[in-house]
Amino acid sequence: MNNSALTYLPFYETRRCMSKFLSKSATKRLPLTSKRAGKGYYKGKGCTSEGRLTSKGKFIADPMKKLQLIVPDLTGFTLKPYIARTVGKSPPKDQASVASP
Repeated sequence: MNNSALTYLPFYETRRCMSKFLSKSATKRLPLTSKRAGKGYYKGKGCTSEGRLTSKGKFIADPMKKLQLIVPDLTGFTLKPYIARTVGKSPPKDQASVASP
């Protein structure tokens, strides 16, 4: 396509927008994605890496980066979880006695 053909197109503009139906200010309010951002932008999924990738593509897990959950000591804790009164005191003997919904 040569330059003379571009001058006759009515929808051709010098500025780029995400959509021909959204104004420039409306595109700023859209969520930022890796497609709309610069070259070095990486959003990810909000999780941390638990290791690294080697040059050959192999993943090496790092035990120092692994997530550790700290559970408090619950001895002497007076509150109990909510359990419905219809639940039996002991588990059923076999799966046939379990009522299906």
